[in-house]
Amino acid sequence: MDGLILTDINELVTCRGDAPRKGRAMADAGIVRKGCVVIEGDRIAAAGPVDDVIHEYNPNYYKIIDCSSNAVLPGFIDSHTHFVFAGHREEEFSMRLAGSTYMEIMASGGGIASTVASTRLASLEKLVELGKSRADSMISFGLPPSKEKVVTVSTLTMSSSSSGR
Repeated sequence: MDGLILTDINELVTCRGDAPRKGRAMADAGIVRKGCVVIEGDRIAAAGPVDDVIHEYNPNYYKIIDCSSNAVLPGFIDSHTHFVFAGHREEEFSMRLAGSTYMEIMASGGGIASTVASTRLASLEKLVELGKSRADSMISFGLPPSKEKVVTVSTLTMSSSSSGR
């Protein structure tokens, strides 16, 4: 078997389009019901409705996975993360979907400045608590053991720093 076919996908999120979406257009994730994805090597060869895609590929050359009770979506990548921070900005996504620009979000009190301010106002104890919670969450999602050690050491370091205050 040289490839993989994900078939009968309950919801296939394609994000198809000619350009990145902005504002209200981001609300359309290009969802295909009963979708199919064909993967050959390290690339997606085809994606779309199963009836439009599957007949083009010989199943003898692919591992087939039935995804009838699953959603399949792109592996979105955030170029960075902050392990310790305070404040949240989830509501900003809704604002972006409604058409607000980043500058409008900042003018309303959101944006990166809001989480920087929240982090500065948070006590060290609160930041340690948030860090521990995120570490527990990361480990529960199957973080590889080598990374678990880094997270655990970081958390213990933060904990010992806060208890010494």
